[in-house]
Amino acid sequence: MIASAGPAAGMSRHDLKELGEHLDAGQAGLVVVGVSDMGAKIERSMKKAQKVEAKELKADTAEIEADAKSAQG
Repeated sequence: MIASAGPAAGMSRHDLKELGEHLDAGQAGLVVVGVSDMGAKIERSMKKAQKVEAKELKADTAEIEADAKSAQG
């Protein structure tokens, strides 16, 4: 299951649908969004994941910040 209120952080609906197609019924996925210089830290944090897929997105940083602030309440 992938939960999302809608596309965020530069991800299109197509990106989310494509991600969902990689999951089998009953599986869950985690979407991690970070800036490019955080790649190594993110990979280390996810070293126990069964499967990791990476995709570079072109994103509007102001939109990402707004999404993060609205998620905090």
